[in-house]
Amino acid sequence: MARIRSIKPEFFTSLTIADLPLSARLTFIGLWTYVDDNGVGPADPRLIRAAIWPLEETPDILQRTREDLQRLHEARLVSLYEASGRTLVFVNSWDEHQKVSHPRKPRFPLPWEVSPRSDQALSDSPEDYRKAPEDRQSALEDDAPEQGAGSREQGKGIEADSKADASDAPPPRPDVERVCEHLAAVIEKGGGKKQRISKTWRNDVRLLIDVDGVTPEQAIAAIDWAHADDFWNAHILSPGKLRAKYETLRRQAASQQRKRAPQGPPTAPHDTSSMTAEEKQSVLQFR
Repeated sequence: MARIRSIKPEFFTSLTIADLPLSARLTFIGLWTYVDDNGVGPADPRLIRAAIWPLEETPDILQRTREDLQRLHEARLVSLYEASGRTLVFVNSWDEHQKVSHPRKPRFPLPWEVSPRSDQALSDSPEDYRKAPEDRQSALEDDAPEQGAGSREQGKGIEADSKADASDAPPPRPDVERVCEHLAAVIEKGGGKKQRISKTWRNDVRLLIDVDGVTPEQAIAAIDWAHADDFWNAHILSPGKLRAKYETLRRQAASQQRKRAPQGPPTAPHDTSSMTAEEKQSVLQFR
């Protein structure tokens, strides 16, 4: 049965929430009314769909609910785990989200109350699950499974390979590391806190290069352009955001370059003789 819950204004300014699609944000809020007073409920997409999206008639609503649930899990906003052969979902930092004055008797065990199986990694403490999303994301990001380009954040639950030997991981790609290190350095130079290059960072840069066809030079030029802009320097703080906004950045940069370019015949070649090395790089690589 649905329950009355509250939502804080900080929800709408959370960077973790902002990185999610609108559907996942609504599903996250809907889960608060779906889970019990302990923050736990069955992780069955059919039940969640019926509880949160009862009037949605689009044919892909069930699949979208599955994807939303896994996106929330990989963003460390919820935890998926098994108890007595049943998959459950727990809203992380539940005590931060909701203050239940007269909680009902728990129906399901909490994640830290479940004995880990050989194919699960539930080593987190109760304090870890109670952390705010940004704190938990920072602390546990490196333990999250790599995301593929296809189902991306969909359907894997808690991975068996989370306990795999670190030596099995592929070596870092120089092109990916170059972009990650540049973004981290630019953010820190701009007054931001020191960034950790995580699996999520590396995977988003890999997708930007391999799937979107953006070269490392173009990605770096986009980072530099964004962090020289009064608006974008506060928004491009992760490779995921860079990937999501790359085309918008490219179009705005191209528009600025056209406005600065000297007027001439439409067929006249672009004259770069009077430009600085940085401007030449921007024109040649980021368009």
